Amino acid sequence: MKRPTDRIFTISNALSLSRIFLTLPLVWALETDHMQAVIVMIVLAVLSDFFDGYLARRAHEITNVGKMLDPIADKFIMMAVMIFLIFDPERRFPIYFFLLLALRDITNSNIATYLMNIRVEVYQSNPTGKWFLSVTALAMVLYILRFNEIGFWVLLLATVLLLVSWYFYLRRYVEYFKTLPES
Repeated sequence: MKRPTDRIFTISNALSLSRIFLTLPLVWALETDHMQAVIVMIVLAVLSDFFDGYLARRAHEITNVGKMLDPIADKFIMMAVMIFLIFDPERRFPIYFFLLLALRDITNSNIATYLMNIRVEVYQSNPTGKWFLSVTALAMVLYILRFNEIGFWVLLLATVLLLVSWYFYLRRYVEYFKTLPES
């Protein structure tokens, strides 16, 4: 695989950015209960998430910007929808999950930013993190469709995956810190 580049304008990065632009229309469609539009936008978001990485690898356009933009786009749309679901009285999405996810993401972002600043490298997500994202998306769709009871159980699995992925991220960061020269 080729080394990441510093290019900004790639098809993959545009696909990642499209998820950020989908956020407001998606939340509006949820608020106004336009479920067909919600489903279409969720499908578009999932497809853009799949194809941004696929195209980047296939076209040898893996960029440092893309490595940062992809998870930011995922979190942006996910957190916005989660906040909507938390405050929607019919859906009652558990706030504990949002807070735990925010804590994990703040921790990971701070450590990754520090490491990126001293090593000029951006680290990609781990496989458990990808599973976590998929299971969380499924749980959120279940809550969106008002299948709260099933969504709750899927969210418990997502919580376990969140904690496991957090452990793997922290373990990887500890290994990186061990290789740093003493200052």
